[in-house]
Formats: sequence, C-alpha cells, structure tokens
Amino acid sequence: MRFTPKWQILRVNWPTWWQEGRQGETALPRPARAVWAYAAVCGMDALLTGLVFLLDFHYDRVNIAMLYLIPVVVASGVYGLWPGVFAACLGLMSFDFFFVPPIFSYAVSDLRFLVSFAVFLVVAITTAGLASSMRRRAEEASQRARIAQTLFRMSRALTAAMDEARVVQTALEQVRDLLNTHAYIALKRPHGYDLRALQGDEADPVIDRQVLDWVLRHGDLASFGSKSHGQAAFLYVPIRAQDEVYGAFIVGEPGQFRLATRGEIVDILRAMASLVAIALSRIASEERARLADIAAESERIRTAILNSISHELRTPITTMLGAAEALLDPGASLDPADRRELVLTLRNSALRMNRLVTNLIGMARIEGGMLVLNRRPTDLADVIRSALHEVAELTADHPVRVRAPHPSPIAEVDETLFQQAVVNLLSNAAKYSPPGAPTDVTLASCGTEATLEVRDYGIGISDDEIDRVFDKFYRSQRVNKIPGTGLGLAIVRAVVEAHGGHIEVERMNPGTAFHIRLAARPAPKEAENR
Repeated sequence: MRFTPKWQILRVNWPTWWQEGRQGETALPRPARAVWAYAAVCGMDALLTGLVFLLDFHYDRVNIAMLYLIPVVVASGVYGLWPGVFAACLGLMSFDFFFVPPIFSYAVSDLRFLVSFAVFLVVAITTAGLASSMRRRAEEASQRARIAQTLFRMSRALTAAMDEARVVQTALEQVRDLLNTHAYIALKRPHGYDLRALQGDEADPVIDRQVLDWVLRHGDLASFGSKSHGQAAFLYVPIRAQDEVYGAFIVGEPGQFRLATRGEIVDILRAMASLVAIALSRIASEERARLADIAAESERIRTAILNSISHELRTPITTMLGAAEALLDPGASLDPADRRELVLTLRNSALRMNRLVTNLIGMARIEGGMLVLNRRPTDLADVIRSALHEVAELTADHPVRVRAPHPSPIAEVDETLFQQAVVNLLSNAAKYSPPGAPTDVTLASCGTEATLEVRDYGIGISDDEIDRVFDKFYRSQRVNKIPGTGLGLAIVRAVVEAHGGHIEVERMNPGTAFHIRLAARPAPKEAENR
C-alpha cells in the first residue's frame, strides 16, 4: 500500500460531473441534458401549435391559451423549473404569433391582450414553479425511500452475517450501490489496521495514513472542510460502537469533494457505520462467549477425566496390590486354587486398566485428529470372535449368543480399531446387565451393507438420555455406582463414523440395542467350508 502526502493528492484533477448518475446507467453530461430538455420543450410547443392551427381550432382564445399550460406542466415536472419557464415564454410567443390578431405578427390590435399576456405568463410561471417543486419533492421522497431500503437491507444482511468478512463485504456493496463511488474499510488491529475492498476496488488507494490513524485513534470524522484535517482527500467515517472504534469507512476519490460537502451523504455514512459497528460488536461478543464456552467445556472435561481416571484406576490398583501382597506374604498358607484365583484377579485388574488406557489413548487420537485408519478386507465374524475373547472375563456371568451368516460379510476396516469398538459394546452390555442376563450379537448382510447388532437385557436407557449416550464423559445418574468413564460409546461412534458407517441406539423392553451399519461385500465361496 502506498501513502502520498495530501498536497500531492490535491493536485490530481478528477472530473466528476458524469458520476452523479447511478452505477451502470448511461448518464448524459449536464450540458447535453439541458439541450435535450429545451429541445423537448420546443418540440412540444411546435406540436401543440401545429395541431391547434392546422385543425382550425375555433374555440375561444382563452381556451387556446390554457392549452399552452400543458407543455409548461410537462416540462417542469420532467426537466425542472427553468425548462418550465422557457415553455411558458415560448407558449406565450406562439400564442401571440399564431392566434392573436393580427396573426403571423407579434403586434397586437387591442392593448387588453397585453394584460392577458401578463396574466398568462404569471400563471404559467407559477404553474412551472409548483410542478417543479412537486418533482423535487417526489425525487427527495424517492431518494429517502431508496436510502431507507438500503439501510433496511443492510441491517438484515448484517444481522445474518456470521463473520467479519461477510460484514465488511455487505457494507462495501451497499455503499458502492448507493453512492456510486469507491469505498474501503480499514479494520482496526492491535498493530495497525487491515484495509478491505471489493473486487474491482483492490488497487491501492492513495490515502493519507496520518488522517486514517487520527480517525482510528479519536473515533471522529475527517473530510474535506471538517474541523480536523480539513484538506483530506477522502471522506473518513469512523466505525464506532459506544466507546470502541472498530475501524473506518474510506469513501470517495481524490479530488472528488461532493461527498464531503453534502451533509445528507455524511449522515447516511454515519448510519451505515453504526450498523457495521453493531454487527462487529455482536460478532466479537459471540466470539468471546464461544471462547468462554470452550474454556468451560474444557474445564468440565478436564475435571471429568481426572475424576474418571482416579476412580477407574484406584479400584484395579487396590485389587492388584491386595492380591500381590497376599501372594508375597510368606506366612500365608495358600493352596494352588487360591494362588490361581489371586493371579486371575491380577490379570483381570490389569486387563481392566489396559481397556481404560486404550480408551483414553483412542479418545486423544480422535480429539487430536490423529485417527489414521489402516483399512484392509476383514471378516467381521473374526472381529467378533477376537472381541469376545478379550472380554471373556467380563462376560463370564453373561452368556453371549452370536448369530452370523455363512459366509460372513467382509468389510474394509481397521481391524484393531473396529475390534476396540465391539469390545466397548460388549463390555457395556455386561456391565449394565444383571448376572445371568444374556447378550445377543447378530451379524447380517444385505447386498453391499453389513449390520452388527449388540443387544443386552439390562437396565436400559431412558427417553431423555437417548440423544446423549454417545457424548464424551456422559453417564446416567442411575449408573453412578457402576465403574466407568463415559468414553466407551463416544469412541464407538467415532470409530464407526470414521469408517463411513452409522450407529443407532434403540430402547428395548428390557435392555438396549446398538445397531451398526457398514459398507461390506459377501465373503468368497470358499469361506462356506471353514
């Protein structure tokens, strides 16, 4: 970005008289528009005179004079006051020349006609003034309506904007559409500012850095003729909400001072700047609230992790220490059966700790985006068998009934991760079911899709918990006395969705059923003879 001293900026002579029209319109220069207006008046007068004269209009001359008010009203309403006055004078001359004896002469046979001419001229000019005033008021009303519509559209768009970039783009589009000029927004940053522009306005504007810094620092307007920096080449309008300055509008072109010298445009830009400031303030508040929610959620998760880990580790460690001390006690009289039971206790506690650590590592990989799948064609029935072997101790009091087709479906999965998901489902089924309650595992295939269902006959899930069972660290109030971390089902869903599958939970009577759907293909024919 380049910065040029204002005394160099003011040397540039930018023509602006064609830029008064709307963007995209082909506007005539003012001299051409004036010539066209007066030519149109002449045409209307000639057409009216020709019609009345050639048709041998026999009405009273007063009625003929009234007809010449038509071009006056049309010219004043369409082109303004002075074309209307011109139409009045031209109509008077035509009326005198063609219809007042002696015709084809400006001489009058009766001096009373001079009084009539004066009355006609006064009435015509008054009519022109009234029509021009109505035209001007209509234009002002139309302009006010256009401004109100622009501010309304801008307000709605800024309310729907969800980020800073969208707010800036919306504001610049509305300014360019309304004022037909270049517009930029300088957003205040901790170490300077960030200049934004629309496509097509991306060339470096020649702005005065000192003026912009002053506006961002003081939150006050600077423009040509203002109290501060009265020689500014652009119009600088601060984007300010209450006592905080978010940035500034930079509007106009070097040497184009019509914006800064028109108070209504400055007021419009102030209103637009206020809308932008409110939108930026809202987005900043939402961002602060989001960060606060993230911090609160992080604190909740950290507390839940510490509580879960301390509770889950304390029980197996206590059991392992007790069994180890009993085995090491030289005075203890243990027969081989007792020693085997203590060793199995040590092994089961170690397996429980291993499942806990595996779940924690899996969740850390998922949260960190480091879950990498090592996919390969895998027989899902083999995965179920391996998972059952891993949780054999947990399911000792819960008979597992497996139903699988022959041949069983083959899926492209990461065998280790998918087995961990099945282990979590089986351990949950055993953990939340009374002793002796069975667990049903059903594997089926339909075309290119495989389904795996794990159903228990335990305490079940209430209706208000169905949508939360897969949340991290969520545990029902009814199972607080049962050991657990609340990570198992969250890991199951993450693993299934990472494989492109889908998992659902269904309330049963009694118990709960989990349904997993995966893309798969039938096993080869030789699998039937295994």
